Amino acid sequence: MKSIKYYEKLEVFIDTNKNSKSKFFLLVAENFNFNFDLLNYSGLDFKGAIVPQIVYEDFNTDRGMVACELDDSIGAFILEDMTTIDIDKEQLQEFDSIMLIVDGLSKHITTFLEAVFQTLPMKSEIIGGGAGKLTFKQEPVIFSKNGMFQDAAIILAGKSTLSVGVENGWEYLEGPFIVTSAEKNILKSLNFKNAFDVYKEFVEENSGLKFDEMDFFDIAKAYPLGIVKFNNEIVVRDPIGLDENGNMILVGDIEQNSTVNILKGEKEKLIKSSSVAINNAIKKVDDLNTIKHIVLFDCISRTIFLEKYFKKELASIKEPVPNRRVFGALTLGEIANNGNEYINFYNKTCVVGALC
Repeated sequence: MKSIKYYEKLEVFIDTNKNSKSKFFLLVAENFNFNFDLLNYSGLDFKGAIVPQIVYEDFNTDRGMVACELDDSIGAFILEDMTTIDIDKEQLQEFDSIMLIVDGLSKHITTFLEAVFQTLPMKSEIIGGGAGKLTFKQEPVIFSKNGMFQDAAIILAGKSTLSVGVENGWEYLEGPFIVTSAEKNILKSLNFKNAFDVYKEFVEENSGLKFDEMDFFDIAKAYPLGIVKFNNEIVVRDPIGLDENGNMILVGDIEQNSTVNILKGEKEKLIKSSSVAINNAIKKVDDLNTIKHIVLFDCISRTIFLEKYFKKELASIKEPVPNRRVFGALTLGEIANNGNEYINFYNKTCVVGALC
């Protein structure tokens, strides 16, 4: 990437780059004064996504924009329909690192990631996250000169080395439970009982709070679900509400017959996990002087849970690489893989990458 800059106003970005022939990747916070028509009329070449918040260096905000000026070695692709992978496999074979932004509230994320995995070259490393807003209402949040889209995605493919670290810091509360009924991101039953009834019992007992007295997410933000994978890895799923039938709505799919635990969080352990993530990323880099940027995709619900302590999480990521620019987004779900492993869609997780 040629440059990475933060902007408080869209007009400043347009005026600063009005004569540029470069391509830009934009991360736009949901409460930024974003005028798509104004941007489109500027004549600039851009692709981007609206996210709950952006991260730049040591701060996060829901009112700013990060603009990445792309060099000619980076391939930028927009997929206007996630149900169709409209990219030739040969187009991506020369690239080693992938940044992937998806519509974080799409019901097609799992099938999309499976299809993308088949398209990407072996041993490519991947980092990314889910676009969207904290209204949790799906709307067009992926954009390019061709318009704004939902159920869409962006792929940035580079030849530079990417080293990724992934940690979440959440702990076991109760389980395991078997998912006995689920459809995409809707969890219906656990152990043949209504999933919310099971979840509610243990969460209310542990928290001392009542779902009928508080907003669902105000309680659930501290109690995610953890899907137990075959290698004992825990992939976190964020419950964000209930549908009209009383089923739990998650950020990301959950498979029937999978095993899940109810998790809980402690602020200091979450902050420590972000430090582990950045150190796991950079320890795979032979020469730290080759690191150009640190890219971060962290879950917006971690920010909500940590509140003022989220500044400590950002500081822990910046600490081992004080002279490298940190940028990224607080997202609805995070994306990562490692080498030739399958791409995972996480929730409530810190995913950090060292770009060399």
